[in-house]
Amino acid sequence: MSDHIEELPRLTGHVAELVSDREVILNRGSTHGVREGQYFAILNPDTIGITDPITGEDLGGIRVVKVVVVAVEVAPKLTLARTFRTKTLNIGGSGGPTLAAMSAMFNTPKYIETVEKLTLDKNAPRKIAPSESVVSKGDPFEEAREDEVEDVRTITLFEPDESWRVSDAEA
Repeated sequence: MSDHIEELPRLTGHVAELVSDREVILNRGSTHGVREGQYFAILNPDTIGITDPITGEDLGGIRVVKVVVVAVEVAPKLTLARTFRTKTLNIGGSGGPTLAAMSAMFNTPKYIETVEKLTLDKNAPRKIAPSESVVSKGDPFEEAREDEVEDVRTITLFEPDESWRVSDAEA
């Protein structure tokens, strides 16, 4: 008896549409086996080629994960998926060497929960242009297991936008 467990093939597809800075439409749905709550890693369509540094042999390639999303609404042929990972940021007072910054050092930290977005631009509006998104229409995706989704490194940023800034009057 072998200790090797055969892994089932992962469900794959492509991003059909960008809905907002947190939502995409995937071109797979319930007829393809998608379930609400299922996770998907949206991938860079280009692989990064790896060669052996000694022999120069082509060792294959790796794919970079752009973002991980979760299926929130599933139709027969498409799925609405949304970013879900959060990060706690301190937006309490700190800054350059000014009197206001010095006094802010002694203020209580103010923490907020931010949600991962599809954009690299921290000031982007809710609806984003395709050119501003790290995810593009046609990007491939593959199913991601629950134990993988929190630790996957992505190229998106967790940043507060201008609405979370603490004014000197609040500090």
